[in-house]
Amino acid sequence: MPSSLEHDRHPVSRPAAGPAPLGPLLLLSFLATFGTAVLWNGLGFVARDAYGFDETWNLLLAISNGGVYAVSAFASAPILRRIAHRVTPRTVVAAVFLLQVGICPLILVSKSPVMLFAVSGAMSFLAAFFWPVIEAYVSAGREPAAMRNAIGWWNTIWMSALGLALVSMAPLLAAGHATWAIASLGPINLACIVVLFAGVPARVARPEVHHVDHVAPPRYVDLLASNRALLPLSYALIGALSPLMPYLLDDLGASLWWQTPLAATWMFARVAGIAILRRWSWWHGRWDATLLGGGLLVGGYVAVVAAPNITAIVIALITFGLGQAVVYYAAMYYVMRVGDADVDAASTHEGLIGVGYGVGPAAALVGVTVGGVTAVIAASLVLPAATLWPALRPYLRGRRVERRGD
Repeated sequence: MPSSLEHDRHPVSRPAAGPAPLGPLLLLSFLATFGTAVLWNGLGFVARDAYGFDETWNLLLAISNGGVYAVSAFASAPILRRIAHRVTPRTVVAAVFLLQVGICPLILVSKSPVMLFAVSGAMSFLAAFFWPVIEAYVSAGREPAAMRNAIGWWNTIWMSALGLALVSMAPLLAAGHATWAIASLGPINLACIVVLFAGVPARVARPEVHHVDHVAPPRYVDLLASNRALLPLSYALIGALSPLMPYLLDDLGASLWWQTPLAATWMFARVAGIAILRRWSWWHGRWDATLLGGGLLVGGYVAVVAAPNITAIVIALITFGLGQAVVYYAAMYYVMRVGDADVDAASTHEGLIGVGYGVGPAAALVGVTVGGVTAVIAASLVLPAATLWPALRPYLRGRRVERRGD
């Protein structure tokens, strides 16, 4: 069994007796997601309107934040494991929120782009110590059916908050107060601390005994490997798209009031997709679901960048969002089934997301430097091309094993 925060070598660090109550975790994630929305999906609008960033600088900002998040997320599990006998996971999360309360208002102190890089980078670092722990709280200690339901509700809630947060930025952008989208996160983080201590146990549950019917089927190992290859691709495409959305919508003549709501279209489509996946389990163990998710993802991205009008970009964003739903939910479900729903599994999941957030803007930057929509699409398509073999190899390996078994 992979190591977790409650590693056996720390006998004084006892896991929770049962799974954490889902209600407080959902409320906590809803509130915390407002910071995620501004940091990853709304930052391009803030940088354009408050700092005059063009596409190149916005992509450089995204590359910086993605790199910080990836390194921090991969490092979070070993660090948390090292301090587990002294500090509970809940205390770590509380410290993250408290630090963000102090960091967010700093954006108002200076109009220098250096401050924007510093504040967003600090929040990226801290987020890497929040999301892996929360994902473990949501999944740990639950039987497979209950885990699927919990993951589905959790994804539905935080993804809904992501879209709502982006929509709520519109009045600030239209009024010329873009930086307040970051500064206003301070009070929200205070509310997160209250919810955390009121309803979340100090430690993550860890089942000590695995019943036979709870063990993941062998096919899930290959499905996990394939979806893990697609996960950074999905976030690479988000990372490439988010910094470009302000300029794509400008080119299509969208007003400031409508730009962030339009940009949120794919987020709400992803919520709808997650709701379907949560309700029905037909996709468990099925390769065609994984292939469908990858196709919708790449096709939707290309259609967004090449969209000639508002109607076309909305349809493309919906397609992109549905692909995101399949890839994200499948990757998280399989990693929690195969990886025993611990913080190590969750930190790897988040680290791969960070890799995508860094690599995607880098590919788009090459296209922007060359110039033109065609160059951006061509540079971005290097990403799915590089992902093709890592994603297909587990499928081919699994088919060979199944044929031998027959």
